[in-house]
Amino acid sequence: MKTGGRLLLAVAMVLTITGSAAAESSRVLTVLTVKVKGDQDAYVAQLKKFIAGMKRLDTGGTTRVWRGTLAGSDTRVLFVATEYASLEAFAKGSSKLQADDELTKLRKELDKSGVREIVSNSLFEEVTP
Repeated sequence: MKTGGRLLLAVAMVLTITGSAAAESSRVLTVLTVKVKGDQDAYVAQLKKFIAGMKRLDTGGTTRVWRGTLAGSDTRVLFVATEYASLEAFAKGSSKLQADDELTKLRKELDKSGVREIVSNSLFEEVTP
């Protein structure tokens, strides 16, 4: 199972265990950590297409891309961060993304190109008091 599928399965399990009311109580942030092999600007241009697809699908998330600048071993690493209103919103948005043929094709092209190494795919829950 691919990383995205495992993450979606974990979210589904959390929603089942905690119930949707608890899942909606806090914002969540997904962070895809990517080492780019080669031209980062070309990769970011590909991400622009992916982000446009997310907007077209109305996935409910807000995506921004960050580059490690003074980040030790993460210097020049890209962090693709998408914030959702809740865990449930993340699950719905992820389902839309995985069902879309155009974005699936783009993701497969990026994977085959060898231009990137996905270091991690993380999900964070906001706990700001």
